[in-house]
Amino acid sequence: MKNKKSKSLILDNIMTEVDEQLGAVPTADFDGSPIEDSLHMDMLVDGISAIHFVDGIGRKHYPFNKTVATILVEDELECRNLEPTLEDINVDKKNN
Repeated sequence: MKNKKSKSLILDNIMTEVDEQLGAVPTADFDGSPIEDSLHMDMLVDGISAIHFVDGIGRKHYPFNKTVATILVEDELECRNLEPTLEDINVDKKNN
């Protein structure tokens, strides 16, 4: 994640919580199926959309609706798929 310039504590808390949840997203279900094809995908999306903050007078605000939460989870999985695997890294080491 890039260095942020904002000093907002609310933004920092939101970003930290989203980062933790996205970082914990498994790439496969318990039976080895891709998580995108799993019923657990809905739970992951619900986790992101449940992130909230409380304003100065006690009202809860939810910055991520299900559409944005779905896009974030899908983007996390897509970015992971673009990362080199251990096999790719080992092949690169042998070739250098």
